[in-house]
Amino acid sequence: MRYVYVLLFVLAGTGCQLLSHKKKSYDYCYSTGHGVYVANYGHDPVHVYVNGTDACLSPDGTRIAYTDQGAADHGRRIGVFDLEAGKVTILDSGCHNCYGPSWSPDGAFLVYNAFTGKDWSIKYVDKEGLHPIDLATDDDEGGLGGFFAPTWSADGKKIAVQNMAGVFIYDLGGKVVQTIPFQQLDTTIGFSNESNFLLAGKGNKLVFWGSVGSMPLSKAPAAVFVYDLTTAKTNRISPKGYDCWRPVIKGDTIFCRGRHGNSLKENTYRMDLDGSHFKVAYKDRVDVSFASR
Repeated sequence: MRYVYVLLFVLAGTGCQLLSHKKKSYDYCYSTGHGVYVANYGHDPVHVYVNGTDACLSPDGTRIAYTDQGAADHGRRIGVFDLEAGKVTILDSGCHNCYGPSWSPDGAFLVYNAFTGKDWSIKYVDKEGLHPIDLATDDDEGGLGGFFAPTWSADGKKIAVQNMAGVFIYDLGGKVVQTIPFQQLDTTIGFSNESNFLLAGKGNKLVFWGSVGSMPLSKAPAAVFVYDLTTAKTNRISPKGYDCWRPVIKGDTIFCRGRHGNSLKENTYRMDLDGSHFKVAYKDRVDVSFASR
């Protein structure tokens, strides 16, 4: 059963902007060491208090999906914060260990990681939280520990996931339409369960991140790559000297979280699909997600 509760939120430099009766929508969402913010281009950001992580702005810019950690049992659930009503709705409340929600391009569904009690699976649910659907389960992949890091295709008809051995592209009916073993990408790249794979271009390219270098996986720097599904070739697109991970796509532009050299300060960087025009996009801001309006 779903439950709803009210979250407190404050405004950063916008007076009583959120108190107006105009429909609230925003261009992008991001995180800093001080919390989660939403903003419109050219305007001051709004500080939003949500009790959780992995904030992701809906395509229409009116809601934030996130990993809620406010339940009494200390479990993780999928929360959706309505930026106008100031309310949170918990989706798939029967799942006590779910995280990492991602909106479908039309805003009708959320896909997320869900623990089944034995292994990790991938589920998606409609925005009302009424019909959670199992997409990729441990029975599909031979007991390697589960599936992770789901992402949507641009047309919303496919979902890419990984299982620490390869990438699996599913249709919404739960059928695997394509499989790419990690060894086919590059045997020198290291992966974790956080490594996400995004279908880009016309659905013929995979943008992803993994670790590089000879250091242990937990300490090795990361880079962003593009794998061409047609030519079966992998190219690194983030430059050497930068530690870059968690790419997201807006249009033909790749954004990633990262840092330069030995700096501990993290920014959001941007680049084209071929790695050109690499530069800082949002200084001191990370985990950026965008509306598509």
